[in-house]
Amino acid sequence: MLNKDEIIKAKILEGANKLFQRYGLNKTTMEDIAKDAGKGKSTLYYYFKSKEEIFQAIISREKDDFFLMLQGEIAKSPTAWEKFKTFYLKRFEMMKKMANLYTVLVSETREAMFATGGDCHWRKKYDEKEIVILKSILEYGMISGEFRILSDSELNRLAFVLTSAQRSIEFDLIMYDKLDEMHDYLQLLMQLVMNGLKK
Repeated sequence: MLNKDEIIKAKILEGANKLFQRYGLNKTTMEDIAKDAGKGKSTLYYYFKSKEEIFQAIISREKDDFFLMLQGEIAKSPTAWEKFKTFYLKRFEMMKKMANLYTVLVSETREAMFATGGDCHWRKKYDEKEIVILKSILEYGMISGEFRILSDSELNRLAFVLTSAQRSIEFDLIMYDKLDEMHDYLQLLMQLVMNGLKK
């Protein structure tokens, strides 16, 4: 059961999420967020130092929930190919669900980073999680005999490249309002990876 502070923080984050999606990070003020939550600005500042911190908390919460669900779904997939498909398709579903928030994230991350002194630890944290998941899928494929054997350095580089390529595709398609085409692009990326990894 949530305590009083957790309930207040959850209400602040829920309202701020809607405001960010509607108006963007730059146009949303701490006053807007406080008003939406039915709280004074002083109460808001008790829980969060800035709107950028609120924004990062929202992204962190969404990503944490996603990774829990993703790891469960990947564990159910019987082959490395199915695990890859699950990874990319579930990410695609998440991107569609969070499209408005991610549009804000993509277009305004630079400003948010400057406002927080260049701190982008949340991005690094989730990049690392994705790399660990992709490495585990690649290792599973090598053990099951689906993929050729990769050296440790090849494994690390490939997981990094896959994570970077996927994110670049997602961000660009959101930026250019082509989210509906994302599934096709991710399928192509997956097929290229599979062809390159076959024994």
